[in-house]
Amino acid sequence: MRRRDFCKVLPGLAALPLFYPKSAHAAKFKITDVRLSRVRLIKDAGTVPRRVGVTGGGLPISIGGFTVTEVHTDQGLVGIGPGIEPAVLKQVQGLLVGQDPFDINRHAAVLYAPQRTWGAPVEVALWDLLGKAVDQPLYKLWGGLRDRILPYAAMWGIGTPEERAEMAARVKGEGWRAIKLRSGFTTLRDDVRLIEQVRKAVGDDFHILTDGNKAPGDADAAGDDPTLWNFKRAADTAREYQRLNVYWLEEPLPRYAYDLLGELNRLVEIPMAGGEANWGVHEFKWMLDQGCFDIVMPEIIRLGPQMSRTIATLAGAFNKQVSPHGAPQERRLVSICGMHLAASMSNCPILEFIHEPPIGNLFEGWTVFESAPVLEKDGTMKVPQGPGLGVTIRKDLMERT
Repeated sequence: MRRRDFCKVLPGLAALPLFYPKSAHAAKFKITDVRLSRVRLIKDAGTVPRRVGVTGGGLPISIGGFTVTEVHTDQGLVGIGPGIEPAVLKQVQGLLVGQDPFDINRHAAVLYAPQRTWGAPVEVALWDLLGKAVDQPLYKLWGGLRDRILPYAAMWGIGTPEERAEMAARVKGEGWRAIKLRSGFTTLRDDVRLIEQVRKAVGDDFHILTDGNKAPGDADAAGDDPTLWNFKRAADTAREYQRLNVYWLEEPLPRYAYDLLGELNRLVEIPMAGGEANWGVHEFKWMLDQGCFDIVMPEIIRLGPQMSRTIATLAGAFNKQVSPHGAPQERRLVSICGMHLAASMSNCPILEFIHEPPIGNLFEGWTVFESAPVLEKDGTMKVPQGPGLGVTIRKDLMERT
């Protein structure tokens, strides 16, 4: 085709739908309401302690007891996503009611804003709705690739090297093939002993990941952790972990220390991961330009599925990998969304789920779902095959707010 002929057809190409040709039925879809419902509290499971014998900084675990965002349509279909604050409900309704749910690019753009906590949950509900409208699971709607993902059990607590080794052996015994530990000890010696003890407990056929939690000094997020990593500590730790065949080292330096992160990544060979708390495509572009990470981790509940997919594509252009992050709601709808994202991304090798039994048992948290995912015999998880997110919440647990 000659260039001038090609230019003539561009306007027609631009008019094509982005991902799904609207049928006459789909064109009639209209959002009629956005509501909140509540999943009844089944039980308080307790608190996963941050450190053995230390109170404070733990992760409270409840089975049920959370809210769900519902996007309703005039066709009777309802999309569900993580709950939002009731105070912003009218604002969300003003943005969406009367709109065509298939205008997802428009919705994702107006819902997102840096530091906004309610945009991404609503976007998840919209995607669930679209999957139901076309009767396809989200990973298929996003292009499909595989129907299962490799999960890793992420530890919330720091524990002791010996206690973490026992935990790792337990997790491997359950069928998991990977664990992520927190490198939050005061000394480099203990951080290294942690990996040595765990490696001894699980053998060489098991992936060990570790997280510096945006060191220095904020591994507990509230700033009360005694750990302080400077560049030398981060580099020394990375070299030791490299020797012990650690799968990746996550966020060994402060979040916005792009120059130092890039320098560290060039200095060591162990893969480095990060980005869970960053905002916007531009920040991930900066990280990729600087060579900060080999695996970028867009936070689904901050950025939403659409931007997470964009960041994955951007990472692929840099020959980098991606692993969508879903904390702190891994036990609920965000983790299910993450499974669909991971299954549709060619550069996503592994996915995080907080699982720290007995209190922080992922699968006990998932008992609120009908037909929840399970850990397969080969250590993978099959992506839910129902339309949208592919899971439904048990009707006997639903309460209107």
